[in-house]
Amino acid sequence: MIRKILLSAVVILLLSSGAFANIGQVQSFSIGAFFNKVQIVGGFGSAVGENMLEVGQRQTARNPRLGSAAIKQGGILTQHARVRGRDGTIGIGVVQNASVDGSQHQFIGGRRRGSHTQGQSLNLNLNTIARKPRGGIGRVVGSQSFVGEQSQRQATRGRFSTSSQFVQAEQSVKITGGQRSNVVVENNLNVTMFQGNTPP
Repeated sequence: MIRKILLSAVVILLLSSGAFANIGQVQSFSIGAFFNKVQIVGGFGSAVGENMLEVGQRQTARNPRLGSAAIKQGGILTQHARVRGRDGTIGIGVVQNASVDGSQHQFIGGRRRGSHTQGQSLNLNLNTIARKPRGGIGRVVGSQSFVGEQSQRQATRGRFSTSSQFVQAEQSVKITGGQRSNVVVENNLNVTMFQGNTPP
């Protein structure tokens, strides 16, 4: 099992310079090469592999002249694979790969007609390859899932704005076969989400 996790941490920008102060917030996270491989090569046996990761970020900014802004995002990524049987000529097993990237930003301008913006993006990829080659006997089971959410709120004089997005994705595979079967299952799931908001 190999895990490579990069959390691009939280940046809070509070520029409070007199009457034209601004509020700006940015946050992002990246989960790359979340990898799980379980395989039997030669002989009879069983193996199990699991990964689980939870991420969460939260920010709040307040300015007595401008108002307040809050953003939060997070998610849970899991992988589970199990193999039991006797190897064929290639190997009986399952390979899982996942990656997730999420980012958010907010800006409240200090001028009377200053800009007020919100933006969210989330990209998810799940890939599973399971194999039960000819000559092998056994069972292959694999599943992986991601549940994540992003939300934002802005409250200023005469303005209130919220935005949120949510994703729940699951991928699973199951193979059972005898010596004469040659089975390969490949699942690939891609999700791209984006939304922006510029209140009047």
